[in-house]
Amino acid sequence: MKYKCGLCTHIYDESKESIKWKDLPDDWVCPVCGSPKSSFIVIPDTSPQADIEKASSVGFSVYECKLCSYIYDEQKEGTAWEDLDDDWRCPVCGSRKDAFKIIKTSAPKEPTAEPPKIEIEDYLAEWQRLDDDIEKHMVDIHTMAVSGKTIIEPMRTRIPTFSWNELLFKGTQLTKLPLNKSQPVSTRTIIGPDASVPMVIESPVIVSHMSFGALSKEAKMSLSKGSAQIRTAMSSGEGGIIPESLDAAHKFIFEYVPNKYSTTDEYLSKVDAIEIKIGQSAKPGMGGHLPGHKVTKEIARVRGFREGRDIISPSHFPDIRDKDDLKSTVDDLRSRSGGKPIGIKLAAGHIEEDIDIALEAGADFITIDGRAGGTGAAPKVVKNVASIPTIFALARARKHLDSRGSNASLIITGGLRVPSDFAKAIAMGADAVAIGTAAMMALGCQQYRICNTGKCPVGIATQDPALRARLNVDKSAARVANFFRTTNDELKDFARLTGNDDVHKLSTNDLCTTNSEISNHTVINHV
Repeated sequence: MKYKCGLCTHIYDESKESIKWKDLPDDWVCPVCGSPKSSFIVIPDTSPQADIEKASSVGFSVYECKLCSYIYDEQKEGTAWEDLDDDWRCPVCGSRKDAFKIIKTSAPKEPTAEPPKIEIEDYLAEWQRLDDDIEKHMVDIHTMAVSGKTIIEPMRTRIPTFSWNELLFKGTQLTKLPLNKSQPVSTRTIIGPDASVPMVIESPVIVSHMSFGALSKEAKMSLSKGSAQIRTAMSSGEGGIIPESLDAAHKFIFEYVPNKYSTTDEYLSKVDAIEIKIGQSAKPGMGGHLPGHKVTKEIARVRGFREGRDIISPSHFPDIRDKDDLKSTVDDLRSRSGGKPIGIKLAAGHIEEDIDIALEAGADFITIDGRAGGTGAAPKVVKNVASIPTIFALARARKHLDSRGSNASLIITGGLRVPSDFAKAIAMGADAVAIGTAAMMALGCQQYRICNTGKCPVGIATQDPALRARLNVDKSAARVANFFRTTNDELKDFARLTGNDDVHKLSTNDLCTTNSEISNHTVINHV
């Protein structure tokens, strides 16, 4: 067997080493980067026939819940449908067995001889090149040819997009006096001003949704504690609610997703806002997949699934199929939460049409996720070509909301990193900015870009106990608080240099651009 380090890719080949992997001491570490044994993964047999299962002599059926679309596959679950207890319930929505329908039945197959294996992993390896100046897709093509699988990648796309650096501030001089450092500037932000119970925070920058599962519990706790110190909002992400994270946060936004984790009346009454996740920019129109090795006992408890089993999130809500269903969902969540702001998160695509439907549903706030938003894991082929760049998405969303005379709050996310980016977004009309990658870097992320492997060496995007132990919650929380505090201070500086005593008074009149594409398609003037 061969084992590969998830950090530095060092290979431990039992056939070439004197000690078998299982006989290595528990404190053995990678000789290259020092990672523990737990950071290594088994290199699978990647021959084309390796994934073909031996023909089964038993037939299996697949059942689908009519309410939430949860799939029960007899072969994967290991228990026949008829052997389940009569009081068995759907693990997602709680429906009884009679709410399921058969969607697939595989007839028993006659045993057949297993096709011969063709070893191709090391085929032509001695001439392998890792890059080419002309053929930029060469490595991806080789990877797909060897593995026969879609390439999954974390974080934002590496392909350049329109940059916030192409927007510049016009400091005021004589037309309007700038403010002195001693003059106060407000950063208070209200999300959902028309809601019965608006969410009031002391910064327009909030922690974006990142799930418990993609992130460790320690990372989630660091973000909650750090953001609370400057009285801004923490978001749950699509993995459900960690009670300790909710308790540690100053304000908490719950993400309502198709699998409906943590959707209890108790939680809905405790959170400060609820956001219905329709899409995200890195993989719009697609669901999610948490591999079984990340589904720990605690994650399984929070999500209501089995420990160690893959969790699939549907690409859409099974009970939201038109605008009337969406409105019913908004109304229900508003009622159950006691009038908290209800928002809708959209990947930047059909912006105006989607906003119209969200407004008809009664959304108190709308979040637009633009290119290049990050993710824990997404198909590279989709991430590289999907969604509208954030600058244009924000300009279009703000223009359309204004044309509708809407008072719904607009939250923007996707590729914003530093306070100058946030200030420009606010000047363009965002009421708040949600940050994910920047917040992770503040708590300690080093951008190894191996989140999808579960082997994050700093304990952020992992469920490995040995790696999680490296992350000190209090120290990371202090880093997060420092970043958010400095962000608020620098937002005030941008307000002062443009003569504004409130960051929300920043406007496109305070901006100019060096990019003709931006000036031609937004209201920002060219320099």
